[in-house]
Amino acid sequence: MTMQKAVALAHLRVAYEPDDEDDLVSIPSSPASPPQFLPVPSAWWETPAVTSRPLSPVAEEARTARQFVRELLMCWDLGYLSDDAELIIAELVVNAVRHGLRTAPQAVAAGAPGVTGASALRLCLLRRVGEVMLAVTDPSNEAPAPRAPGWTGESGRGLQIVGALSYVWGWSPMEGRGKAVWAVLRCC
Repeated sequence: MTMQKAVALAHLRVAYEPDDEDDLVSIPSSPASPPQFLPVPSAWWETPAVTSRPLSPVAEEARTARQFVRELLMCWDLGYLSDDAELIIAELVVNAVRHGLRTAPQAVAAGAPGVTGASALRLCLLRRVGEVMLAVTDPSNEAPAPRAPGWTGESGRGLQIVGALSYVWGWSPMEGRGKAVWAVLRCC
């Protein structure tokens, strides 16, 4: 599915509110999947198999994350995944900054010794046979919760876009350190 088609479907799924039954329109695909819960050991995100980098706690960091993802996918000869991967990672980074830091336990948000908001955000990529997993870690323990924005809403479609573009997506708790929100793209 192309990025433009996924964005258009995400908008249609949440925005179309017919005035009467004569205006009903069938939408060609099912709603984006809900997030999957995947319990993995917290240290899994720090293994040598995972390529990662710290993220600054600002929404503008999404641009740097997109560049990092594009360059790494090109190195892996998976450049054809770049458009979808960049959109997914941008949504995950913005959600981590907006929601993950805001709902983090006070010790992390206040900068407990050894843990800061900046070091709590991390971009992770894992290449496995037939797929690439993109993830962003944040200090919040709250599960990602897709929401249905109104017709005129300018936000709230990010996780629906992630669900539409990825093969599967979800989250994993990181014991005592928040969670990782991830998405998987299939590759040849």
